[in-house]
Amino acid sequence: MKKSAIIIFIKNPDLGRVKKRLAQSVGDNNALQVYRQMLAHTQQITQSLSTDKFLYYDREADTNDSWPNSVYHKKTQSGKVMASRINTAFKQIFKMGYEHIVMIGSDCLELDERIIRLAFRQLDHFDCVLGPTKDGGFYLMGLTAFCPELFRIIGWGTAQLMHEALRCIEHLNKTCFILPELADIATVDDLDDNLKLLII
Repeated sequence: MKKSAIIIFIKNPDLGRVKKRLAQSVGDNNALQVYRQMLAHTQQITQSLSTDKFLYYDREADTNDSWPNSVYHKKTQSGKVMASRINTAFKQIFKMGYEHIVMIGSDCLELDERIIRLAFRQLDHFDCVLGPTKDGGFYLMGLTAFCPELFRIIGWGTAQLMHEALRCIEHLNKTCFILPELADIATVDDLDDNLKLLII
């Protein structure tokens, strides 16, 4: 069995720093409340996975929050932009001897444990796994080897990210499995009825 790990990128849940596009419509307090729900969901779908778990905070790692230290190895993201931060995280974990690595964020409430397990299974057969979002990005990236070229593409932070990533993978002659397309949460229009109840 391959040595596997999941990387989880989150933001420290600080008022005024999370879900800024959502906050433009509902205010900082409500945006923070929604983000805390998203963090709880992400913890729920990852805590029972039979793989090592690395939780990357965008600021200082918090060893006193609700994520149990016995389950999650806590680290701090490093880099000025998201592409370099994710690149650094993959590089660090591959250097630790892991062979199958899946990375997720905390913006997709449609993501569940079943899809994450599917991603790990497909890494037995493909070089990469990507989970596309409806806005052109992706909610999950899985790799079997460090691939810095993926983090140099021009699509990061744009609706062309998925398209550019697939072009890069094809150029490198690597194989890729595509997971189901899901929606992430960025604006008030993305909220389902349960989350909308939090801000009423």
